Amino acid sequence: METETELITAVFIILACALAVIFVGRRFRLPMIIGYFLTGIIVGPSLLGLVTEEQVELLAELGVIFLMFTIGLEMSLKNLLAMWKKILVSGGLQLLITAVVVWLIMTYLGYSTAVSILTAFLVAPSSTAIIMNLYQQKGEINTPHGKTSLGLLIFQDISVIPMMLIIPILAGTSGGSIPTEILSLIFGLIILALVLIAAIFFVPRLLIRVAAVRSNELFIITIVVICFGIAWLMSLNGVSLALGAFLAGIAISESEYSHEVVGQIMPIRDILTSFFFVSIGMMVSLSFLGFHLVMVVLLAAAVIVGKSLINFVSIKATGADSGAAFMSAVGISQIGEFSFIIGSTGLAAGIITDDFYQIFLAISIVTMAVTPFLVDSAPRMARAFARGNPVPNGNAPLSFGGAAGTAPEIAGEEPKGHVIIVGYGVVGQYVAKAFRRIGMDYVILELNPDTIRDQRERGEKVVYGDARHESVLEFAGIGTAKAIILTIPDTQAVKAVITAVRRKNPKIGIITRSRFISEIADLYHLGADEVIVDEREAAIQIFRRILANEQVPQQELDQYARQIRCELYDTYFEKPVLSHLKSEPKPGFFEIFGLKIREAEERMPKTRNSVEQIHVGKNSDACGKKLSELHLRADYGVTVIAVRRLSADAEVNPDKNTVLYEGDTAIVIGERTSINMIIPMFTEKGE
Repeated sequence: METETELITAVFIILACALAVIFVGRRFRLPMIIGYFLTGIIVGPSLLGLVTEEQVELLAELGVIFLMFTIGLEMSLKNLLAMWKKILVSGGLQLLITAVVVWLIMTYLGYSTAVSILTAFLVAPSSTAIIMNLYQQKGEINTPHGKTSLGLLIFQDISVIPMMLIIPILAGTSGGSIPTEILSLIFGLIILALVLIAAIFFVPRLLIRVAAVRSNELFIITIVVICFGIAWLMSLNGVSLALGAFLAGIAISESEYSHEVVGQIMPIRDILTSFFFVSIGMMVSLSFLGFHLVMVVLLAAAVIVGKSLINFVSIKATGADSGAAFMSAVGISQIGEFSFIIGSTGLAAGIITDDFYQIFLAISIVTMAVTPFLVDSAPRMARAFARGNPVPNGNAPLSFGGAAGTAPEIAGEEPKGHVIIVGYGVVGQYVAKAFRRIGMDYVILELNPDTIRDQRERGEKVVYGDARHESVLEFAGIGTAKAIILTIPDTQAVKAVITAVRRKNPKIGIITRSRFISEIADLYHLGADEVIVDEREAAIQIFRRILANEQVPQQELDQYARQIRCELYDTYFEKPVLSHLKSEPKPGFFEIFGLKIREAEERMPKTRNSVEQIHVGKNSDACGKKLSELHLRADYGVTVIAVRRLSADAEVNPDKNTVLYEGDTAIVIGERTSINMIIPMFTEKGE
């Protein structure tokens, strides 16, 4: 119980301190990661000593596991396999050149071969957790430089396995021969490949079964079991849990449920990842750093510059774009978290001293701390680099991916200028049908696996995912969508979706369905633009049917319907000032959508006729005229089949000479849109 209390206390202290530090840091535009580092320094042994590294070690490791898992989910397996040659070439060159350069420098300074090789192992890896977290937040994982960085980082992480096997040999404590160790490594890699292949075929089928149950709790449990299970199986063969979790994410990255998995796991990941960055800050010894500050800063700068140059050369060797190569090289120029594991292992084996390890820690943390600033400034540096280095033909500047000036490589695959339909029940199906008629693109978000399977077979663009999760909205293209239509009846879910949508795209149009009139005000204040209420529309339609059965003319039906709609609306709602809408008048989605609907109706064949009653108003265009003078059939395709006089029985089958008088009721037959067009002719006018 004491241990549990200490853990809860440590979690409270860290989160409370992080809350204060990050809140203040945002005023100075400090990246979140720097805030976590500062939190670790404050609560760690360097300052207040409120929390020890051991108390958050488990949470920190879980954070890295979930981070790598979500990165794997967002990285397409097909894209990764397509890059394997570039990964091997650039990754191998980066590792080899870095190791040789560091080994030569350390040997020149008089260090032993074992220390020189171990130092090369320490410097070569970069921080997958930090750089991928930054790219994920900036939406740059699928950009050219994001993919290149990820490929190099994967190669580095896998390379940690043979590095760890070599350390006992460097220390002279290995009990086996080098050939035996190599065979063990090859056997382990084969096992890894088998586990990964099995996961790729088994996991998607498991998720289909779980999704069919439609239980959110069961889905989350399944995700965690898959993540930890595959990571554990991988770790049995010497792979780190974090890399195993990444491979677990890769295994289901091609599944239609991958984006829903990201949405479910993201809140847990964000909390636990913060403990990893805090734990790094705890390692800093302020007294040691202050005493060796100049040396640490100079060495950290040398590491960043040196690794950037080596990374750039290694990436360019594969023929990569110069802009993407530059940004990727700068982004992964820090020392990685796996280097801490290698360093502590080398320290325990007696290869390096405690002072050497402290200097390495200080240098590593400084390189990590400046990484967010380097990533932010990399596009500007890349453009400056491009201006000074024109391409060989001298006619055009170098091209850049992602944040440096062009869209990601996969941008053409993402939906744009479309509408997102949430829910594909009866309402959603009719909405999609309407969009198909007017030729508007749309994407459907649905949670029923059977519906998804059936509709995909019919060619519909259906995505499995809960629209409350921002990652699912991003995959559906919320940033470039014209509007989102919520057809689901769950009010709480609708509110959560509206809130998430407004965070991701404040200007998008939101049309939502609501079951009850009393919910209108809340939905409008959350950010909805139009609310269609089941209860209100049902009341209006019932009202219309009753009056229609009493042979009330069409104009009066429309007038009564508008009146009751306003009465029901005003009872529960005072129109709010919507802050997300701009004040200047301009045609928005709804106006454009209405025009398209009307155009489509005009193009539709006139095959469905209806019978309507039209009242002849005072001083109207039809009042006092013969039917032949109105040209209703010739111009509109509408036929008057009866005329009810104000003071006499109905006149059946009127001829062309029949005159319409004030107060008469004309019973007409024709296409509904055509009847609507002639109604103004019968509408009362002033003197």
